[in-house]
Amino acid sequence: MCLFVVQTPSQINFLNISNAIAWACWGVLLVIWIAAIQEWPALPAKFPMHFDFAGRPDSFVDKSVVAWFLLPVFASVMNMGLSFLAPMIRWMTLKHPEFVNMPRKEQWLKLDSSARLRTLEPVFSAMRVLQLLVMLLFLFIVISSAKVASGQWTVLPVWPTFVFMAAIGISVAWLLFKSITAVKKEVNVFSDPL
Repeated sequence: MCLFVVQTPSQINFLNISNAIAWACWGVLLVIWIAAIQEWPALPAKFPMHFDFAGRPDSFVDKSVVAWFLLPVFASVMNMGLSFLAPMIRWMTLKHPEFVNMPRKEQWLKLDSSARLRTLEPVFSAMRVLQLLVMLLFLFIVISSAKVASGQWTVLPVWPTFVFMAAIGISVAWLLFKSITAVKKEVNVFSDPL
């Protein structure tokens, strides 16, 4: 009995990967809330709310539920919004494709609805990766802020923030590349049927 199946990149089901990443985003969001709740009792009367480019706190706020849990609430809203973005774009592709912004739009609109949906699947996977990176950045900020507030760290390490921002930039470029290549592939198939 074979336990491992080797798949070429073209055989990988992007929908399953996208779903796995979506679940990972919700898992990271849960960890953000757990970390924020766990750190709440140990927070001092004033804690840093903002940091300069060197990672030093440059703005402090009084300890309050609103101030501390603002970032987890924002992460929750963002995660929900990004989670519903793909289904909304799928619906718009079927009902109102003229409102979906895709490369080579004129040619993309001439594709049938199933071909248009196929062009979106790799884009949705790239969007999920971007969503996961944003959630991980939120987690880093919550945990790091708590460590600086409690005195465990004197400054927020800046290199992880720049790594996350670079990864987000690369993901955006990947998303653009995947959308361009997916549309080009479907347009070529549509215009040159065998």
